[in-house]
Amino acid sequence: MNIVLIVIDTLRYDYVGANSNARLHPPAAPIPRTPNLDRLARSSWNFHHAFSASYPTIPQRTDVMTGRYGAPFHRWKPLDCDKLTIPGALAALGYCTQLIHDTPHLVNGGHRFDFPFHAWTPVRGAEVDRAWISDTWAHLPNWRLDPMFDMLPRDDETVLRRGWNTGAGYVHTNRGRTREEDWNVAKLFTTASRFLKDNTRRDNFFLWIDCFDPHEPWDSPPEFVRLYDQTPGYDGKLDPRSFGQGRNHPEISPSAVEHLKAQYAAKVTFMDKWLGAFLDTLEETGLAERTAVVLTADHGTNVGDRDGRHFGKSVPPRANEAHVPLLVRVPGAGAGESDRIVQPQDLFATVLAIAGGEPPEGAESFDVLTLAREDGPERRRLALCGRSVDGWQQRPDGVLFSALDKESCLGVAARPEACELRRLHADENVAAQHPDVVERLRATALEEIGRRGLDPALLEWLGSEGRLPFPTEYRSTDAHPAPPGWRTYFQNLYHGE
Repeated sequence: MNIVLIVIDTLRYDYVGANSNARLHPPAAPIPRTPNLDRLARSSWNFHHAFSASYPTIPQRTDVMTGRYGAPFHRWKPLDCDKLTIPGALAALGYCTQLIHDTPHLVNGGHRFDFPFHAWTPVRGAEVDRAWISDTWAHLPNWRLDPMFDMLPRDDETVLRRGWNTGAGYVHTNRGRTREEDWNVAKLFTTASRFLKDNTRRDNFFLWIDCFDPHEPWDSPPEFVRLYDQTPGYDGKLDPRSFGQGRNHPEISPSAVEHLKAQYAAKVTFMDKWLGAFLDTLEETGLAERTAVVLTADHGTNVGDRDGRHFGKSVPPRANEAHVPLLVRVPGAGAGESDRIVQPQDLFATVLAIAGGEPPEGAESFDVLTLAREDGPERRRLALCGRSVDGWQQRPDGVLFSALDKESCLGVAARPEACELRRLHADENVAAQHPDVVERLRATALEEIGRRGLDPALLEWLGSEGRLPFPTEYRSTDAHPAPPGWRTYFQNLYHGE
């Protein structure tokens, strides 16, 4: 059985058409058109309560790769070369393993996620990619300045270099882009389709497709933007100021807010189109009959929600960021819907089970298809999602991480009165109205985060409800430290002054 794992960056659970149902609080914007995700969902097991754990991009992929918690969350750091990974475990079972990605973080700057694969192919063009240097500054053909963002500077250098941190690299890498096929998401799934055509006789490949869209910038061809922004006379072109600080500028107008919602919806639909081209190839080559497909996202985002009108990720994550789609299609395994609580670590056991293997001892991972079919109590009472505990000392009096069950998201704080309770994907904090729910979820969350390896000093501090001083010494992860001198490459290393 061949296996394809597709990880999509920044795709919200409730922005997939197949998931837009009455179980959720209505989203802040119309559900985008996702006919190909919906097509995959119809032939898959659809997990309605899949939640991120370590957050965001690289920590989540570390969860998936290793099937382990990061005690309790993984840091953003390079992959440990001595950890057993999904591709490593599959190689031992006779699989050939291929990574195709347009997510630059996986390999740029020494992140080492290519290391476990037999072969890997990067696709250029995503936001933090840095493929080219040029001393010129020019808008791409589908861009133009729009008066609705005139609260920000208009000169190209300020827009592309200072107002949007990674804008210059994005422009240089994508110069010459004119056709839809030139966008990185189109090239990604076209490359993945070519892999299928080159391996039609195989029954033992593992293909990891890592898709950066619909991550920022929400930059799509005009015809996709016009699907959701139908302002009379609008040509579908985008103002690059809307990709950076302009999204959350205090002077942004209501019309600009609606336009930004359209940008995200457009990028979801654009990604979905090219995913569909890959699924078509899977059918056309005959591989669909002997190839499993597992699709999920690393996290979601905010699209005009979170405290009124916020765009992009926030810390600590709430349900908009933590709740993700998970579709598992295995030939002969049927299809259905599951309300079981699952987390990224479970993909390790799931993929190994499809391949006829078992996760190694110590992996904290469940085969989700087994979970979907079994009766009885949940294996997980709730999900935990958060960034590395290294950041807790910066906000000891506030929310530290999230605990999610099938109805609610609790922002867990040391002091019970500082906890925040919301329905999934709702914005209103209802902790004061439901102190019993806060108490129950907080107690369960502390028990679970201790089981996942939180340092005893931090666990004691949480248990004291913040009355003890914040610890001066504690262990923040059970992973190896980053290599000496290593740092993330995608911020000031670009054009530091």
